[in-house]
Amino acid sequence: MDSIPVRELNQHTSAVLARVANGESVEITVSGRPAARLVPIDHDTSTRVELIRRGRLIPATSPAPVVVPPGEPDLSIDSTDIISDLREERL
Repeated sequence: MDSIPVRELNQHTSAVLARVANGESVEITVSGRPAARLVPIDHDTSTRVELIRRGRLIPATSPAPVVVPPGEPDLSIDSTDIISDLREERL
């Protein structure tokens, strides 16, 4: 594990994070004494995976972003009327 001073972390944050993202652990020192350790995330225990495992997150079924229909929306339509109509259809 490589050790770097906090000054280097401040000056080269993205480079240090790139090293960590590639699997390297880095110890951060303050005045020559170890203060913190940056380690790569174990993707098997990431927050997203944990939430999916607990049933608190449903992963997207499509990797593409939601497509917004072209054109201007019709502002004369009242959403309350649409919801009322849908509720009446269920009865």
